[in-house]
Amino acid sequence: MDSNTYKAERFRLDALTHQNLIDLGLWAQKSALPWLWTELAGILGKKRVVPLQAQDAIRQGLQVTSADREKMPLKPNFYLAQLTMLDSELTRYCAAVQSFAAAGQPYAPNASIYVLHGALKDCLDDGLVLLEQAGHALVQVPTAYGAWSRRFEHPFEIFKGAEQIVYGRFSGLTHDDRAPFTSIAVLRTAIEIRVRSAFGIQGYEDTSNNNFVPVDLSSLFEEIRPHLPQIQFAVDFNDVVKVYKWSNFYLHGGWRDLVWVPGYALQFLRPLFADTGKTAGGAWSINGGVRMPRAAWREIRTAFERPRGRSGSVSKLWAHIRNFILQRPGRRLILNSADEQKATCAFLD
Repeated sequence: MDSNTYKAERFRLDALTHQNLIDLGLWAQKSALPWLWTELAGILGKKRVVPLQAQDAIRQGLQVTSADREKMPLKPNFYLAQLTMLDSELTRYCAAVQSFAAAGQPYAPNASIYVLHGALKDCLDDGLVLLEQAGHALVQVPTAYGAWSRRFEHPFEIFKGAEQIVYGRFSGLTHDDRAPFTSIAVLRTAIEIRVRSAFGIQGYEDTSNNNFVPVDLSSLFEEIRPHLPQIQFAVDFNDVVKVYKWSNFYLHGGWRDLVWVPGYALQFLRPLFADTGKTAGGAWSINGGVRMPRAAWREIRTAFERPRGRSGSVSKLWAHIRNFILQRPGRRLILNSADEQKATCAFLD
């Protein structure tokens, strides 16, 4: 198969029908995905390449700085990471298609066909975009695959994505187009609330005017780091931070990665939100993705309740707070109250 054959088969199955969904799923899994791996191996000058481990795909595939945007696409492992993510997400969709085909009376069949067919097409189309980028960046052969994609969301698209979350894609109250990138903003919020609620750290209440001053999440990240030997994160803490920082490009600039990246990042973080391990008492806890002794929880809380006389983000935060206090006589900032028993973590003691 070459790129022209790939495109021809992809567009042959473009029409939205039950049979096309089944055929597209089979072709994607049996032919398209193996061909993408073979093509990338050729670009990299190798006989064969294999998927990376999940944590390596995240570490080598997510760009969190402007320098990453410039330098990472010049490295072969960036494309291995991206194709690893594509493989995982496309396989997930193909399994859903198989389950749909095997169901005697599938739930919401028309909606399922529409959603799965659109997702498969998007992944397969961006697969060619990935090869196009790799060919251009690594072997200086532009336009070899004749594929491109738009890199930024229009504000209206983001608004419509939010509308879909509120009303549902098939309610008739909004458009039913796919909006896979809006999820990045929601995932970022989920990470932030997951970490904050685990430690009971939200912000300061200003007693002078009842305003709320949030604790910057980067300050909380930095305070957690020295305690990591005591704290168990179901997903490596540094990878959690990386995914959080990666979301900045979308949140602040509407940057669109390749279409499979949001789903892969979401699945990678799943254990943080619903860990399957047992607690110290032998039960299962929805909060088990973050585990620690009570002493660690209390120490981190205490760090934000008063200055600790050391360098670092918390000390800088307190310097900032003290400036507020000096500027406004009578002002007092109090860390939000938190019930240790209601923390969304699992205590080890």
